[in-house]
Amino acid sequence: MKNMCIAAPAQIVKIDREANVLYADFGGARQAAKMDLLPDVEIGEYVLIHAGYAIEKLSEEAAKESLEAWEELLEILEEEDKEMEKARIEAGLNQ
Repeated sequence: MKNMCIAAPAQIVKIDREANVLYADFGGARQAAKMDLLPDVEIGEYVLIHAGYAIEKLSEEAAKESLEAWEELLEILEEEDKEMEKARIEAGLNQ
């Protein structure tokens, strides 16, 4: 399987216009992103971040829908990790 990067929704919490960088919150983690493509964003707005760049401004409604989908995906992945760990233990492969 090839590695894949996808855009993640986040809310802007800080802006450094001199450095052309915003800081956004994604599920409690702060992430810096360059503002080259979205120079007019403001604190409190939602953006999609991909490969270190804010690439699209989102409405609050679209951001919340996207964040809910992310939460569901993370829950599924966490459950799959637990199942894989259990299978490794049962197969005697977890050392």
